[in-house]
Amino acid sequence: MARKAVYRRNLDDAPRPVAAMAKSWVAGAEIPFHMHRRGQLLYAATGIMRVETQDAAWIVPPARALWLPSRFPHGVAMRSPVEMRTVYIDEPACEGLPARPTFIEVGGLLRELILAALEEPPDYDEDGRGGQIARLILTELRHMHERPLSVPMPRDTRVLRVVRALLDAPAIDHDLDHWAAEAGASRRTLARLFRAETGLSFAEWRAHLRAIEGLALLSTGASVAASARSVGYASPSAFSAMVRKNHGAPPCLLARTN
Repeated sequence: MARKAVYRRNLDDAPRPVAAMAKSWVAGAEIPFHMHRRGQLLYAATGIMRVETQDAAWIVPPARALWLPSRFPHGVAMRSPVEMRTVYIDEPACEGLPARPTFIEVGGLLRELILAALEEPPDYDEDGRGGQIARLILTELRHMHERPLSVPMPRDTRVLRVVRALLDAPAIDHDLDHWAAEAGASRRTLARLFRAETGLSFAEWRAHLRAIEGLALLSTGASVAASARSVGYASPSAFSAMVRKNHGAPPCLLARTN
């Protein structure tokens, strides 16, 4: 079932094609399902966010960001205190940028450009420093390389009930029988719906979520052991094996940033 998304007007009326905003959020804060008339790069200088669309969810730690094209419905939940840095780009300037959500690494240059853009006034001189920063941000974004680290989201309300609980607490280890009772469906029905709605079995979906959650924690400086415990694995080796199976490389390599 599609969720209704309202427009949020953050910097929609900014006088320049590229505008940047900084905002602090407490752990547990949520931004309800919404969309912007501008394209949006969501980046956390510190902390971890979860971003959901109708079809997927991403765990976004520092040194990663999610590009969202204009008018693309999404919601955001803060998994920890977050220092959010957002770049809004008007639709004409989005030409050449991805037409779907894209999860990227934020290298040193793009990070510094975002911070520099925050120092400029909203009506920066397009022929001066502000304009140069804006053009460089667009250049960097047009060369973004996607990191495929998302989980598919279902639309059936019964499956969504299970998925949302696991997104909030990936370490929960209930079996499918428990979740079927919670969802108000038989085990067989829930298993069938999981496959039909996400393309994955329940166990595959949960393992995929735990992998990206653990990788997000690793990228903040947590150890493999601590990341493994946080997502429900008793040993670092079991967690590492699961990540390698799901993503084809060991956790420390996948979590490493440029």
